[in-house]
Amino acid sequence: MRRLLDTSFFRYFVFGCIAASLQVATLALLVEIVRLAPVYASTVAFYFAVVVNYFLQRRFTFRSDEPHLQALPKFLAVSTLGAGINAVAFSLLTTVMHYVFAQALALLLVFSVNYALSRLLIFRTRRDDEAPDTGQAQAGK
Repeated sequence: MRRLLDTSFFRYFVFGCIAASLQVATLALLVEIVRLAPVYASTVAFYFAVVVNYFLQRRFTFRSDEPHLQALPKFLAVSTLGAGINAVAFSLLTTVMHYVFAQALALLLVFSVNYALSRLLIFRTRRDDEAPDTGQAQAGK
């Protein structure tokens, strides 16, 4: 069990669930209170959750020392791809089910794409044999 808790995939899932819960709550608020159309509300909620997700994933999942000025633009690019996937899946799913369930299913699809791309392209972690970067990279943190 300890080994599972130490895996980046498990941590990504746990912290992703926190961000996803925030997204679904924001979606419901925007649809029910603000009366925004569900697809637009989903996109706004998605980017709201992206901000929270970035900091959670960077710090707790990947434990990255990649400077924000390098990691954040890549994270936003991957998230924009995820937003597109989310919008298409959400739009299709809302034709056959309630928007909250549609959002949950769309997020499962986005989750798998975002994890793979985050691990490969965004968050680098310093290996034990590398010295910490104390130069220019620190200025971007």
